[in-house]
Formats: sequence, structure tokens, C-alpha cells
Amino acid sequence: MSQRRLVDTNLIVRYLVQDHDKHAKAAGKLYDACDRGDLVIVVLAVVLAECVFVLESFYGHSRADIASALGRLISSPGVEITEVTIHLDALNRYKGTKAHFVDCLIAATAVAKKVPVSTFDQDFRKFVDVRVETE
Repeated sequence: MSQRRLVDTNLIVRYLVQDHDKHAKAAGKLYDACDRGDLVIVVLAVVLAECVFVLESFYGHSRADIASALGRLISSPGVEITEVTIHLDALNRYKGTKAHFVDCLIAATAVAKKVPVSTFDQDFRKFVDVRVETE
């Protein structure tokens, strides 16, 4: 059985943006071990959300680039994230709207679990497949 490691946002960001040589190389070694099957990288949902926030707000990357890079990452065989299909749907919703990623994750979860969303946020009404109930 492969080793498992929880990863922090900074490791993923350094790997994706390659703006710090030492950190990018160290992160690359972890992902190489992951690709070889020697290591399983565990990404928590909160870390994925923070990655989206950092890549958009600090680095100014486009929604399409962020969704594509993180989608590839969490789809990799050596990467584990709970309910990967929901997270991929959330990244797709994020790419196609102006909604915050966490709202996209709530919407994707609501649809997958067939549960309505209680909110005062009108943005949820833009997701035609999401049932909104505030009463």
C-alpha cells in the first residue's frame, strides 16, 4: 500500500505556478512519486477551494486556466479527493460563471445529492439545475 500525504495549498500552488524554484522542485518530486504509484496525495475540499482563491486573487489566473489545472490535478490516479465528480462539476461551474468557487461547490453538491439549497444569495438561481428553498 502506498504512503498517503495530505497536501497544503502552498504545495499545490508552487507546483502549478513554478514561481519558487526550490519549492517547485520539491513539489514536483512529490507529484512524480504520486505518478509512479509510490505515494497518494490527499487533497481536502477546503484546500482545493483555497487554491482557487489564491490562483485567482493573488496570481490573477483566469477561471478557465484554474479549472483546467486543478481538474487535471484532482483527476490524476495518485490524487485522492472525496467525491471527485462533485469537485470536477464545481470546477466546471466555476469556469462557466462568475460565482464564487464555494458557491459552485455547494451547487454541485446539491445537484449530486438531490438536496435543495437554502440561501439568500441570488447567484444560486443562475444554476438552473439547483433547487433553492429559503422557507
